[in-house]
Amino acid sequence: MIKQFLPKRFKQFLWFVFKSPQRRWHELGYSTLFTDLKGWLSTRKKPGILQPITICIGIKNRSNNLLNFVIPSLNNAHHRELITLSVYDCGSDDVLNLENDIKHLWKGQLIYQSKAQDFARSKAFNSALKQAPDGLVLICDADMSVPKNIVNLVNQYVTAHSAWFPHVWYTNADGSGRFYTESTGMMASTKANFLQVGGYDETITTWGYEDWYLFFAYYKHHIACIRSNEPEFIHHYHESLKPEGFKPLF
Repeated sequence: MIKQFLPKRFKQFLWFVFKSPQRRWHELGYSTLFTDLKGWLSTRKKPGILQPITICIGIKNRSNNLLNFVIPSLNNAHHRELITLSVYDCGSDDVLNLENDIKHLWKGQLIYQSKAQDFARSKAFNSALKQAPDGLVLICDADMSVPKNIVNLVNQYVTAHSAWFPHVWYTNADGSGRFYTESTGMMASTKANFLQVGGYDETITTWGYEDWYLFFAYYKHHIACIRSNEPEFIHHYHESLKPEGFKPLF
């Protein structure tokens, strides 16, 4: 009854303190409040000179999504001279020569490796990130469009004490959409912190949960996960890959 009289922002604050996933996860709890405070304060400092970022993509047979969504949005990004694209391809055969098609569209720096193997998101993205230069890295699925200010956003939210797990805008088949807060699939970090926490759990070879387990791994290493609504970070509609009976953790 009291809840209906509380201001919206105060209710959001109470949810963050008492019910956010890092507080409810059995291996973490309220010790994460200090981690969140330290991480949030670290993002309040104005970044100095913008640091380069590497967009890391693991892919198999979603080549047209990469070519039609990710790369055009990168070409429209501010400070695109600071962007490197790292692609780890698990032997895609839906286009004749994916590397050449990428180079035709993307004139920035490219790191490309292809090995024929079954696709597992955890392993493919770990591989894309490991081949990236040191510095700031962004994990990005092939069916995304990134915001024009992606370089600024990564520089703002990623510090030694914080990683960034944005709420991205998911589109539906009918053109509607919403922020998909149940997912932590897109994320940015320093490469050093990603490797320190162990990256994605490669024992997960099916769809789902690898992103949440990474989220919690950051907290286990006392690194906060900053969340923000990003309407220009867009997941383009495709048929669901969820296995039958799949249930989100949160």
